[in-house]
Amino acid sequence: MEIERPRGDKVQHAPRENTVALVKQITEIGPDIAEISRRLGQFKESVRYRYKEKLVKRGFQIKADLDYGALGLNRIVMKLKVSEEYAQEAPRIFEALNDLCYLVAYAGTMPHGVYVAHAGVPAELTDEFHRIIESLMEGGVFSSVEFFDCNWFRVAPMRAECFDFEEGVWDFDWSNPPPVDEKAARATISEGKRFDKIDLLLLKELWKDSDRTLTEIHASIKKVNGVDVNYKTLGWHYAHHVLGHHLIRDYSIGWHGLKYNFSSAKLEGFAKYDYLGVSLIVRRTDEQDKMRMRSQLNRLPFLWSEAAGEAYYSQLFIPLNMVNEALEYLKILLKPYGERAEIFLLDKREMVSFTIGYNLWDEERQRWTLDRTAVLSRLENSVLRIGNVAPSG
Repeated sequence: MEIERPRGDKVQHAPRENTVALVKQITEIGPDIAEISRRLGQFKESVRYRYKEKLVKRGFQIKADLDYGALGLNRIVMKLKVSEEYAQEAPRIFEALNDLCYLVAYAGTMPHGVYVAHAGVPAELTDEFHRIIESLMEGGVFSSVEFFDCNWFRVAPMRAECFDFEEGVWDFDWSNPPPVDEKAARATISEGKRFDKIDLLLLKELWKDSDRTLTEIHASIKKVNGVDVNYKTLGWHYAHHVLGHHLIRDYSIGWHGLKYNFSSAKLEGFAKYDYLGVSLIVRRTDEQDKMRMRSQLNRLPFLWSEAAGEAYYSQLFIPLNMVNEALEYLKILLKPYGERAEIFLLDKREMVSFTIGYNLWDEERQRWTLDRTAVLSRLENSVLRIGNVAPSG
């Protein structure tokens, strides 16, 4: 058993309590071991050891969750069906939409093969984004499209108090779920902040993996993006823009064990961890509906993310040994909404995450861009090789 020596007038905690406190601090400020040590009044070596042993060695990836509102972006969730003719080309279609049209993630679902896709779209370009996706449906790429425009999006913080870090399992009583952490469950809508291309490159790297030094991030930006920004300049942008303008909302800890390898463009780790991915959508919700959904789902430590506008959306990862209880819980929760509610079982073989569309920022004009002709031409010439998908309007 690890014993912490008291520092000053700080209270000595048990090992599990120490890990829970560590996780809560990482959620707020990221894996800044020196600052966490100062806040907790614990030796830096002990904090670093606990971080490596309880999180890093278990594959719990740390990622910065960007403040979409601060970047002028809205989350759009879509239910898509790729036409049978192009089903095999789905990954390339989504890659093109990421490069040119702000798509940030997609997942296949079972058993019907529809996709749940996410985009982070500039508020002023939302209508144009809709028109582009609808053009693809008219051209036969998608057989159906349903949009859910959201006012806010968040990744839920890990409920570390419900996790046994020694055994690597959840310690959760379905008959007595923990209360909602009102502060952690806040659904804020942020105002736009100042940022530039260097900030976006930093955010892109911090979103991919925050467990890196600024030196490592600097090298990655230079290697991957070919941008030879001065290290001191990068540090200034990190301190004064990324942190100073609060462009990061908080940090997520990938307790579900899923890690996306951006070099191989593949999801890794899911065979090692026994979770069922579930997404749900409730259409045409009022504020009371959303409040009820959030109060019930935020009591579950398995909630991963949620978003809302006219509809409410959430994604959960449920331990396989608790699937029956979880589905019964969701069945009771969703029963009042009838056909307005829909549950999707996620196919982890078709779960892909992309970074935000940093390449679509026009640094000279200081604005986001969206070129419909470029999107449709790319798909027509490089992916689909058909003549019936062409720029319209």
